[in-house]
Amino acid sequence: MNSNRAATLHKHSRIFGNLVFDLILLGFAISLVLSPIWFDINDIVYQITGLQNYVVRNLVPSSLYNYWLVIPLGVIGIWRWTVWLIKKIVASFYSPILPESNHLNSRGTLDFAVSVIVPVYDEDPKIFRRSLESWWKNKPSEIITIIDKSDTGCMAEFKEFQQGKDNLKLIITSKPGKRPALVDGILQSNGEIVALTDSDTMWDANFLENALRPFQVDSKIGGVTPRYHPIERRTIWQKMTDIFWDSRNYLDMPAQTAGGKALSCLSGKTALYRRKILLPKINFFLNEFILGRKKESGEDKCFTRLVQQEGWKTYYQSSAIIYSSSAPEFDQFIRQRIRWARNSHNSDFQSLWNGWVWKCPYLAFSMIDRFVSVFTLLLGPIFFSIAILENQWGLAISILILWLVGRMIKIFPHLRRNPADLFLLPIYLGVSFLMALTRLYALVTIRDQHTIRGFAKTKASRIKRIKDYLLTIEMIAGIFIFAFTLH
Repeated sequence: MNSNRAATLHKHSRIFGNLVFDLILLGFAISLVLSPIWFDINDIVYQITGLQNYVVRNLVPSSLYNYWLVIPLGVIGIWRWTVWLIKKIVASFYSPILPESNHLNSRGTLDFAVSVIVPVYDEDPKIFRRSLESWWKNKPSEIITIIDKSDTGCMAEFKEFQQGKDNLKLIITSKPGKRPALVDGILQSNGEIVALTDSDTMWDANFLENALRPFQVDSKIGGVTPRYHPIERRTIWQKMTDIFWDSRNYLDMPAQTAGGKALSCLSGKTALYRRKILLPKINFFLNEFILGRKKESGEDKCFTRLVQQEGWKTYYQSSAIIYSSSAPEFDQFIRQRIRWARNSHNSDFQSLWNGWVWKCPYLAFSMIDRFVSVFTLLLGPIFFSIAILENQWGLAISILILWLVGRMIKIFPHLRRNPADLFLLPIYLGVSFLMALTRLYALVTIRDQHTIRGFAKTKASRIKRIKDYLLTIEMIAGIFIFAFTLH
């Protein structure tokens, strides 16, 4: 009786949450369209103009009167470069844990029993076999694959590889979703450490040895994430992915580790956890609700958050290297980035709202900056467009040159690995601004879910898609109007 009542209340609370969120978005849209009706926008523009004139008369040299865009662009530039310098300085204190750390020897890292857990759905059997061989060469205690019942090709590959090996387990599942597959594997595992791995991810030859060292050195470390690179770099979009991943590898993760051993995400490509931490969290993991909707994707963000909010530390081990598939085509690339951005928004808001992240100041700073950068990145091309509209070609060219030089400096660690990517710098510049748009769209569609493994594929209604596009355009228009009123 009580359980039925609780389920009913939970259902109504979800519906109420959905309605409230929709009403907020609708109210925002109406306020933008009908704004002149409920306040005198001319008066506000007049006040802003008066303030601007005062600032220009007293603080701006007369030689800059015709180049008013320099001021807001300068403020944005100072902010972005200050954030980058903070990250760079903090990251300089990072180092991976090596065998000589605290008299650690490589043999000691093998004391942990490791269970490799791999959900498999609609995977290329050849890629799966190649990955399977790489895990096996690292000598884990066991490998558990949870393969969807429809994926007969991967089942055949696993059974063939399983011959003569008693520590390989196969679970055939009909449950929809990646989260239930991971849970089934965790519950069936016996290792102290569980390595949750994607079916298209290959491990380096000594990956496991390196990845286990943080657990050996510090008993307070609950999770470890490795360095990763694309398996292939054939297309422009795979090369763009490589650049973005290297920003994580050489800046974000080292800085977050050195800044408090608290990471924004232990990537689902491969992440290692102490099993005893995850077991009590299984029920929440399977039934996570954010903004009134049950979460399906973002399982790596969820586990990362659950581990750290209990006070456990996390570590980025750059000497542990993996190789994973990356999107070869534009449509796959953009959908992937939207999904990741949506998961980041969800998880960051949840962490900030729950309050635990404030005990990790650098991680909280990173989350806030990631949200703010959605808008600061958009302001750049908006001011650039205004410079062109006002025929300030000298200023526009200067902005473009500064952008290119700045991006080259920021991705220099990647260029040391792939010097030829210097010629892709203009493309990377445009894609970096495109990423701001995808993150804004992800914010508008924050409650949408990406279905994984066996869910019925449903397309958003045309009305919903139009609403999402309109809200995104309205937010961009609002930013543009704000920028233009500075004139």
